[in-house]
Amino acid sequence: MKIYRRKVWMFVGIMLAAAGLTFDGVKAADSPIVSTWKGGIHVLPASATRSGAVEKPAFKDGETVKQWRTRLTRELVKPDAKVPAVIYAHGCKGPTAATAWAGLFNEFGFAVFAPDSFERPGRKQLCYRKGTAWKVPMRQEEIRFALQQVRKLPWIDQDRVVLVGKSEGGRAVAEYKSGGFIAQIILAYDCKHKRRRPLAPKGVPVLNLVGANDRREKLCRIKRKAGGSKAISLAGQRHSFEGDPNAKAAIATFLSACCGYKPENATDGLDADETAKTFIEEYGDMARLVATMNADKALAKGDKKGQAFWLQVNKIASKLTGK
Repeated sequence: MKIYRRKVWMFVGIMLAAAGLTFDGVKAADSPIVSTWKGGIHVLPASATRSGAVEKPAFKDGETVKQWRTRLTRELVKPDAKVPAVIYAHGCKGPTAATAWAGLFNEFGFAVFAPDSFERPGRKQLCYRKGTAWKVPMRQEEIRFALQQVRKLPWIDQDRVVLVGKSEGGRAVAEYKSGGFIAQIILAYDCKHKRRRPLAPKGVPVLNLVGANDRREKLCRIKRKAGGSKAISLAGQRHSFEGDPNAKAAIATFLSACCGYKPENATDGLDADETAKTFIEEYGDMARLVATMNADKALAKGDKKGQAFWLQVNKIASKLTGK
């Protein structure tokens, strides 16, 4: 009964806000859905900012959505920038993992916008409970509003906006039919709805990542072929796998196939033989380990050419040292 009452009051608040009215002293501009955006996590990649550093532009006291948008455009983002974007729907415990995932997509040059569902009045954690399907439309409303806001940012590359969701947010993404995104990524969710297939519009690429040791989630059934669509089980991982190099590599490969991501190749112009000799001089017996670490980093960025280079350096270093 408590859940039912909360649903009713949320619905009433949303309808009043949509009508431009007030509810419990809260202005329509600060309605529940707007609050999820204003209280969310927003992260801009260093490649897009005037400072050359990652920026996390929170709202200032009393700042409207329009004022915030104008401030970012005038003060933080490089002139004439065109930045791809990710809208991230967090899990049932809130945006605790959003910063980690934002860091990953920042590495790939994407701005990340993660609305906070718990900014809604009365919103509580309802993890792993039955009878909470009503949350899906609510979370999808947050996604649609976030997309509306991203559409108003002149420096976003509107042809490369990707929808990402984890766990509860992954369910909202898996059942999202509205379109507006070049691709979708479902993290730690297995498409429990009918036929266990993502409901993204036809032709939209979908990536599904699930930990092989996740007791609650398996894999979605990905039948579509568009843009590197795939369902991948991550060995040794459970429900949370942010930072896993295999997850990063899978995402990088997917973004290359679907969304125009081109990894920077830091090894262009380098010679493998000379690099191996330099590594032996600098690192001694650790030369091969450093080369292997660099190969793993290149793979995590989707840089297969760079990975091959560092594996070659490893091989040459092995011959030179006799180990």
